[in-house]
Order: sequence, then structure tokens, then C-alpha cells
Amino acid sequence: MSTEHRRLVIGHGSAGLRRALGPTGWVVFEQLLACSTGPVDDCRAEVSVRSMAAELGLSKDTVARALCRLRSVGLVAPSQSRATSGVFAGGCYSIAVPAWIDFDDDIHPAPIVADPRPVPKRLSASRQLGSQLALAIDA
Repeated sequence: MSTEHRRLVIGHGSAGLRRALGPTGWVVFEQLLACSTGPVDDCRAEVSVRSMAAELGLSKDTVARALCRLRSVGLVAPSQSRATSGVFAGGCYSIAVPAWIDFDDDIHPAPIVADPRPVPKRLSASRQLGSQLALAIDA
């Protein structure tokens, strides 16, 4: 899966759909939109269930269930083609983009600036404990 993603603009109509899809369904839907190509009226995402699962930190079965939910509400229509050798190509999903979602492909995020402070090579054991310990309990 490509590391470049589209920038999504989500309007006020999203609350009802988020409730209907549930948290996992919504996250998978956002991921499909972020990985998609094409204009709003011909939006497609070429991505596998396994690659989406890896990127989202979910199991492939969880992502597959979320895709079934997206399909049942009419947001996603899967299509799978075969390569010239006859093997299945990667998954492709046609996405019905709701009217209150738009893509802002022209805006580029601000560059990430590295922290100029040097990173210590290794802290002593007492300093490591001191930075990790938030509360001392006396018996």
C-alpha cells in the first residue's frame, strides 16, 4: 500500500454514518478513502485486506467484517480482476463517497521539522527510574 494518502474533508453529516458503521467500520472506511484514487464520482481503492489490516493494526478478519458492513450499507462495491496469467490481481473497491466528504488533494502538509535537541546516548539506571516513576509508595 502506498504511504501517500489523500487529505479528507469530512462535513457535518458524518455523525449518523459513524454511529451506523461503528468505530472499526468507520476507520476502515476512512482508510479506503485515504488510499483511493480518482474523483469523488469515480472513487476507487486498490488495496488488499491484509495490507489494510497491517496498516491499521487490526486482524484481517476484523477488516474483512468491516468491509462486509460497508458493502451491506452500499458504501463499497468490491471487484476483483485476474491478471493475464489467470491469477487474481489485488482487490479493488469502488467507493460511493457521501456528499459531505470531499478530497483536498491540493494541500500538502507542513514538513516535519526534527527536534534540534540532542538525544542522550544512554541514561544511567537511576535517571531512567527517576523519569519513569511518577509516584513513590511507602509501606
